[in-house]
Amino acid sequence: MNRRALLLGTAGLCASLAGCSSGGDAAEQSPAGTGTETGTASPTPAETPRHPRLVGRSFTPVRADACPAEGALASETETGVSVVGCVSGATDCAVARLARADYDAESDTATVVVETVGRADAENCAESPVARGYEATLRFESGLPGRAVVVHDDADGRREVARIDVDA
Repeated sequence: MNRRALLLGTAGLCASLAGCSSGGDAAEQSPAGTGTETGTASPTPAETPRHPRLVGRSFTPVRADACPAEGALASETETGVSVVGCVSGATDCAVARLARADYDAESDTATVVVETVGRADAENCAESPVARGYEATLRFESGLPGRAVVVHDDADGRREVARIDVDA
């Protein structure tokens, strides 16, 4: 067998096919034939903004000895937001409860809603207004929210009682 003839034939075939396998497409070549590509550059991944992520919440009923005049006091902590407040109950069987604690990335706002509810095991509750103290904490990762809002839903109705702009 003539190996040189076989190798030269194979090399010639490869050289003739090299133009076909260049990876270029006629639609991507410039119309003037200058060899520059007019196709779009490969897209770079868009940077997604990092938003804080709510990773923990706590709620503890406390004595209502020193209720803030506004109903609640919110403050920024190193990892989130802390709230101390008092809700009002219509009877002495009312207890404070965390109704909602969440974070809305679109508005960059953390919301804490505290309500009063009657105890399930309560009987013979006196119809007298009472204050119920609480402490609530929201813990975040990847930063802090831009704003925190505290809402009370109690015997005095539903209303915003505190709002802070957090220095992120």
